[in-house]
Order: sequence, then C-alpha cells, then structure tokens
Amino acid sequence: MVRTLVFRCRICGDPYIGSEAPTQCPFCGANKRFFIEAKDWKSDEFNVSLNEVERKNLESALKLELDNAAFYDCAKNAADKINDHYSFAKFKALMKVEREHASAISKFLNISRPELEKLSCNAKAKDNTKEGWERENRAIQAYTKFENEAEGQRLQEFFQALVEIETDHLNLHSENLQHFKEEIV
Repeated sequence: MVRTLVFRCRICGDPYIGSEAPTQCPFCGANKRFFIEAKDWKSDEFNVSLNEVERKNLESALKLELDNAAFYDCAKNAADKINDHYSFAKFKALMKVEREHASAISKFLNISRPELEKLSCNAKAKDNTKEGWERENRAIQAYTKFENEAEGQRLQEFFQALVEIETDHLNLHSENLQHFKEEIV
C-alpha cells in the first residue's frame, strides 16, 4: 500500500497531498526541493524581521506580481474571446501562479493580499506572449537583485525560488514565440 502524506510548500505555504511531493508546486510553481512534510512545518515560516530595503523590495515584488497577474487575466480573457484554448489555459495558469506569489509576499509583509486591478492587453495571443516574456524578464532581473540585497536566508531562498519559477515562465513564452515564428514561415 502506498503511504499518503501531507506536504507544504515553503514558498507559498500551500498544502499538497500525495505519496511524495510534486516535482513543482501546483500553486506557485516552486521546485520539489521547497516541499517539506506538513508535520515539519513551522508556523512562523513567513514571520521574518525585515529591514527597510527588504520591505521596500517585497512591496515592489508585490506590485510586480499583481500587475503581472492582472495582465495575464486580461490575456486569458482575450484568448477566450477568440476561442484560443491553448492561450486561454496558459494565461489562466500564469495568472494563478502570479496571484499565489502575491499571496506569499503579502504573508511576509503581514498584510491581506490586495485585489487585482484591471489592465489592458492585446487581442492577439502572440503580442500578449511577447509582453509576457518582457514581464517575466523584468521580474527575473528584479528578483535577482532582491535576492542579493536580502540579509536573511529565508528571503534569499524565497527570491531564488521566484527567479527559478519566472525563468520557467520566460522559457514557456520563448517556446511559444518560436512556435508563432514557425507558423508564419
């Protein structure tokens, strides 16, 4: 008989039930190495002392994640209008992950996660994919800087995980942009 366990992701805090931790968090996209068994979860995972720079960087990261989630929400809706099922699924999944990142950042800041504002986007999936690539690239640059400026190991780990996750998103967009180029040829 396979043993069922409860795990928690150290990046977003969400639980997962399975015989082993998933290869990537289904909520925030973090790598398997960030999962621990729920019995080992510390209730203060997100309670860290923040210096002024760390607080400012988390606030900037929160804005970035909320803006990206709002953009992907718009892109999802645009794809739905033209029955582009692949792009709808991609942008919806990206929106959910970015919202999960915003939730985790809010936990570090000890605030409620703000609601999404409405953002505009393009009607074409190709253009939204290109903008998504640009947004993910900006996030990677910001989170690399924030990781280097963090004094505490917990925030360094958090921003390192975000860099890895956003790099996965960047690669997804790159593959999709290549596919769009191949369609034109």
